[in-house]
Amino acid sequence: MAASSVAGIAAVLIGAGVATPAGAAISVFPAAMTVNHGWVNIAADGPDNSLMFYEAADGTPTWYDQTVAGRGTTYSAPAMIVNGNDVNIAVVGPDNSLMFYWAANGTSTWHAETVAGPGTAFSSASMVAVGGAVDIAVQGPDNSLLLYWAIDGTSTWHVETVEPTVTTWSPPSIVVANNLVYIAFEGLFDELTVDWAVNGTDTWNFEHLPAPTLRVEPFKPGIAVNGNTVDVTYCDTSGQLKFLWSVEGSNSWNVENVAGPGSAESDAPIAVNNGTITIAAVSPQDQLMFYWAAIGTGTWNAETVAGLNSTDSSPSITANGDAANIAAVGPGGELDFYWAIDGTSTWNPEAISGGVGLPLP
Repeated sequence: MAASSVAGIAAVLIGAGVATPAGAAISVFPAAMTVNHGWVNIAADGPDNSLMFYEAADGTPTWYDQTVAGRGTTYSAPAMIVNGNDVNIAVVGPDNSLMFYWAANGTSTWHAETVAGPGTAFSSASMVAVGGAVDIAVQGPDNSLLLYWAIDGTSTWHVETVEPTVTTWSPPSIVVANNLVYIAFEGLFDELTVDWAVNGTDTWNFEHLPAPTLRVEPFKPGIAVNGNTVDVTYCDTSGQLKFLWSVEGSNSWNVENVAGPGSAESDAPIAVNNGTITIAAVSPQDQLMFYWAAIGTGTWNAETVAGLNSTDSSPSITANGDAANIAAVGPGGELDFYWAIDGTSTWNPEAISGGVGLPLP
């Protein structure tokens, strides 16, 4: 095995679409994706707000599925990481609780932990493994920003307030760079904000990046580590796709335009892939797009992964050996997977499931 805040179980989630009640037509929550020792793993909300896990061996079109959690358990896009020999998934649960699931590779037994109880989680989460622990960032009550962490192998979750109330207006993205933990989100006054702290400390440093990100539905920024730099991507108010980078530990940010106004209307996940920066995004015409630039050049290239009206959720992206992988929900509620060999522009589609978010019989 290898938006606005949620106000209740069937509410609107920032940057993740609408959490629909049982029996709704489709899901528009983004899926989470990672590579795992020669396999591709995908987590997605499933029928009747269940939580599903899909896996396929690299280079094969055969997908296997598992039910992580049953009906009425999942009300956000999931976050997923591989942590040693385990797969970890975090998701918003009933009544805005925060839930954590894990399974050992090669098993289908999923273990559930309540990270935080009702009324604590109001956006999709982001998760990272760091220094023998798991960190989960999520929008908390009253637009605060919270960080939960637990030592590997324990079920005791600790909480830190990264940002106070009325400061956090999008789902956060988290990454670890050497011994620094970075969290990116849309902050107060619609500024793209990056907070960072030395791992193991609760002293957070705040950086306001040089561009506003105000949207009718705020989108989740992308964040990645690239050598000794931290890279951030986002869709701005005019639909431009932006890329920013900074040397670790500094507060000097460099800005590049990836695509012009009206190009993007989604989250903008990012992956570093064999000497290139890669970004996935969805256009206002529901096209699935892929952007890449050789590291250090600032020259961005665009490719169409799937055409008009092909994509109904924000995408996820990962680098996988000599290929790039993208997952997204299609217009019929199906979970779609696309891959292309590095250096080519031929994208190969696979339908993973026929009914993500569709009601059970």
